[in-house]
Amino acid sequence: METKTIKSPEGVKELLKELWEKHRRGERTASAPVYMVELPAPTEEEKRIMAINRANRKPLVIDEEALRAAVEKAAREL
Repeated sequence: METKTIKSPEGVKELLKELWEKHRRGERTASAPVYMVELPAPTEEEKRIMAINRANRKPLVIDEEALRAAVEKAAREL
C-alpha cells in the first residue's frame, strides 16, 4: 500500500482536483494510495472550543436496558 503525505491545505486542494480530473477521464489506478494530511496545531481559540465541547458531552449510556430502549426508539423513528 502506497502512503503519501500532504502538508498544506493547498496540497489537499490540489490532490482532490487531481483525483476528480482522473475520475472524469475514467482513469483507474491499480492501487488505492493512503493519504496522510498533516494538520496545523490548533489555535488557542480552537482549543478553548474543544474544551467546551468536551465539557458539554452527554455521559455514555452503560445500562443495557436503557441502551436497548434507545436503539428500539431510533429504529421506530426510521
